[in-house]
Amino acid sequence: MSINAPKVAGHRGGVLDIKWNPFDDNVIASASEDCSVKLWYIPDDGLAEDLVDFVIDLQGHERKVGIIEWHPTANGILASAGFDHMVIIWDVEREAAVTILKGHSDTIYSMSWNWNGSYIATSSKDKKIRVIDPREGRLIAVSIPSCFNDFVGL
Repeated sequence: MSINAPKVAGHRGGVLDIKWNPFDDNVIASASEDCSVKLWYIPDDGLAEDLVDFVIDLQGHERKVGIIEWHPTANGILASAGFDHMVIIWDVEREAAVTILKGHSDTIYSMSWNWNGSYIATSSKDKKIRVIDPREGRLIAVSIPSCFNDFVGL
C-alpha cells in the first residue's frame, strides 16, 4: 500500500534525520546526505502539496549530516553531527555556525544535549563517548575505549 501525502522534498540527497523545533510547533529541521541542514515552516493546517521551499539552509559540513538536535532550553540553537566527524552548533536566526567541534576521529553515531544544554554527549565509531562543553568548544570527558563504564576527565 502506498501513501500519497504531501512531502518535505527540498534536499538534493536523502534525509537522514528530522526534528521538530521544541519552541515552535511549525518548524522542523532536517539533516541530509547533501551536506546541509534545512529548516522548514509547516502551516497549522498541514501541507496541501509537496514543500520544496526551505526557510533556512545551513551549510558548513563537508560530508553528509546524520544527526541534528535542538537545544533543550535556548530557542534557535541547533547542533548537527556529520560524517566529516564534526559537530556544529548553529544559531539558526543568524544562519551561522557558533561553534565547530572537531575532536572526533571517526563517524559520530549519536548525540544528545544534557537537560539544560550546557553539555553535549556523543558516541562514535571509535568506541568512545565524549562529553563536550559546546560554549567553550572543550572536551570535558572521554570514555576509555576498553570499558564504557570508566570516564577520564580532561
